[in-house]
Amino acid sequence: MSFLCAKEWTEPKMTRILVPLQGFPGEVNGIQFAFNLAEKSKAKVSLLHCRERIRRSKLKDVDRLIDYSIKLAESLNVAYDEEKVKRVRASDAILKSSTEEACDLIVMSVAYTLGHKRLLGSTARRVARKSTIPVIIVASWLEDFSKDYKTDLNKILLPIRSTSKDQVALRLAAALKNSSAGKNAELIALNLTHYPAVKNSAPLGSPEIKVQREVFMDDISIFSEQTGLTLTPKHLAGQNIDEETIEFAEKEQVDLIVLGAHRKPGRIGRFLGSFSEKIASKSKKAVIITFVP
Repeated sequence: MSFLCAKEWTEPKMTRILVPLQGFPGEVNGIQFAFNLAEKSKAKVSLLHCRERIRRSKLKDVDRLIDYSIKLAESLNVAYDEEKVKRVRASDAILKSSTEEACDLIVMSVAYTLGHKRLLGSTARRVARKSTIPVIIVASWLEDFSKDYKTDLNKILLPIRSTSKDQVALRLAAALKNSSAGKNAELIALNLTHYPAVKNSAPLGSPEIKVQREVFMDDISIFSEQTGLTLTPKHLAGQNIDEETIEFAEKEQVDLIVLGAHRKPGRIGRFLGSFSEKIASKSKKAVIITFVP
């Protein structure tokens, strides 16, 4: 069983992480995450790109990302290899490589701009749906290579909705906390209470809300005892909880938002839940979304 969905706490144990490259600047965030996790787990990173699927104008950007990856690998002392494939659909190449290389995790990056109708393109959706191993999607708004990218993490935000998906996000954040980039990071657990605009809903000062927050604090305490990690608890309630979460992230100046998600059945366009979709597409902070088999 993967460390992402283990019932009892275990340190991440991985041997190989697959990182597909498409050639856009936002992939810097995905590369950083993958190599930081690889450093913590003593895993090897496989860089994969399908040259036939990338426009000629993007090939230089892919080469730039590979150079960046090599420098990061050397600084973190992480082993890596590079694979180029042709004449095959990108999603097929990713799924095939993850199986043949016996990978434990796939880290994909997606770029969201105002011109995009969907956060996840067809490649990311198909891989996340069909993969037999955990898939992590790193959403980013980075648009050019001119910036000096910050590798250290000071604050990591974990929106908590009291579901099994939260445990997945907590494990990933803990793994980042134990890496070089996140060793000084503050882990913020944000307890979310959706407050619908309907009559007879429980007021914020009601016993129901009080009990819910007490349970949240107990869960945080148990998690800290199991892992030895300190979580900073925060509470947030509102009618538009996704927008208020984004505002909270901006106010607190977090560096990363980590979300857990399950594969949703039905039409491919409704792959993500509305909360994850809105957070990842509207937040100007890097967002990590995890999918488990």
